[in-house]
Amino acid sequence: MPSLLTPSQERVFNWIEDYIAQYGISPTYREIQKGLGYRSPAPVQQHIHTLTEKGFVSHVPGKACSIRILRPSDGIPLVGAIAAHSLVETFPEAEVQHLELSCLPKLGRLSKHELSQHFALRVRGDSMTGALIDQDDVVIMRRESNLRSIRNGTIVSARVNGTTTLKYLYRTGNQITLQPANPKYEPTVIDIRVEELDIQGVYVGLLRNLA
Repeated sequence: MPSLLTPSQERVFNWIEDYIAQYGISPTYREIQKGLGYRSPAPVQQHIHTLTEKGFVSHVPGKACSIRILRPSDGIPLVGAIAAHSLVETFPEAEVQHLELSCLPKLGRLSKHELSQHFALRVRGDSMTGALIDQDDVVIMRRESNLRSIRNGTIVSARVNGTTTLKYLYRTGNQITLQPANPKYEPTVIDIRVEELDIQGVYVGLLRNLA
């Protein structure tokens, strides 16, 4: 069986899948570089080499638009743990487990492109218990980077200065409040003019008692 993928490899693989699904032809290295924001084609070449070795794609070296998908993605990637009660580093560069779509019937009706925008995180901590999200639950998130499109009161996975947490999001002007759903914990307040804030995803649902 082919090896699993790291998050960065998963990102490249999903982008290629989406491109082929939309255009019916594989992308060039330059198109992947531009689409994923790499400064040079070197990382793309390395990822394609690794994806080929792991059995996810095949390609003809030196020939444009020759990438073929050998192992279509199936399920939602469980990319790591996220702290509900504080800010911690997540999304480690480690092997990625996938959740079968049989556990997620609503997502199973999505297109391949829509499905690729989802990922899962295992919750650590109890600050979101008021939202019925407990320790060791697995939350399903949909990728979202546009802060202005997110409504106040939405549960998000937010990266602040390199660390990540799961909270309700509220915005007032340039001030973002990441609000826990447990009165034991204080909110995190960010001034986006001076602090880095990256919204990684919005909450879709959860799985409980998942080994």
